[in-house]
Amino acid sequence: MTCLRENENGADLLIGFLEGTLPEAARNELVAHAAECSECGEMLAVQATLDAYEAPEVSANFDAQLYARIGADKRPWWQFTGWKMAIPAAMAAMLAVGVWIRQPEPVAVDHPQDVQQLEQALEDLELLMPAGSL
Repeated sequence: MTCLRENENGADLLIGFLEGTLPEAARNELVAHAAECSECGEMLAVQATLDAYEAPEVSANFDAQLYARIGADKRPWWQFTGWKMAIPAAMAAMLAVGVWIRQPEPVAVDHPQDVQQLEQALEDLELLMPAGSL
């Protein structure tokens, strides 16, 4: 038998084995293969462990105790969502600080003749442009 991982019907074989619907010959072949293949042996061992597990009994008043616990934990809505409101507020504060830091400082003009030259250059440029292009 090929490994369950390599067999295209491996999942079906494993399910049939676990449900007990696999024919006896195929079942014996799978058990023999699992003795040689560590991966398949581990899968069958895990299933055997799960089958042997017995869940503890649930108390008769389990539902009543559960609902009582849920009812006792009645906190105001703002206690559940307070931290959710702090995150957007912190992000807005970081954005405001970032904008404040990134604002360029105004440039002081120390040379009035440079301003006059710039104004003259702009006027000359306006004269050179066609009338309807602005």
